[in-house]
Amino acid sequence: MGLKDTLQKWFGKAKETASDLTEKAQPHVEKAVEKTKETASNLSEKAQPHVEKAVDKAKETASDLAEKAQPHVEKAVEKTKETAGDLAEKAKNKASDVSESAKEGAVAAKDAVAEKVQEAGEAIADAGEDAQS
Repeated sequence: MGLKDTLQKWFGKAKETASDLTEKAQPHVEKAVEKTKETASNLSEKAQPHVEKAVDKAKETASDLAEKAQPHVEKAVEKTKETAGDLAEKAKNKASDVSESAKEGAVAAKDAVAEKVQEAGEAIADAGEDAQS
């Protein structure tokens, strides 16, 4: 009877440990996701003033030659916007990849803990059967 009680105690501790690990991992996953979102947002915000500055400078330079330079300025503005958009999209994709990796890591940890709990349960069941024999 003592062996069975001991094994059940261990199993209870294993379940508690698994639950604790899951609870402890969750804030870290959430923090990683939030940090990733912040980083992506910051990258977009940081690029915007540079785009606006480039547009303003191009307009100032072209003011003396407005008619002659106008088509070239408009083309440069569009290209700058496209490039900034591409950079922002790449940053968002990278942030999404990091976020997904964090989620996958948490799921893998949860699965590993669940597997260990299952193994502990099977070991207890086997020990109980052996004790009864």
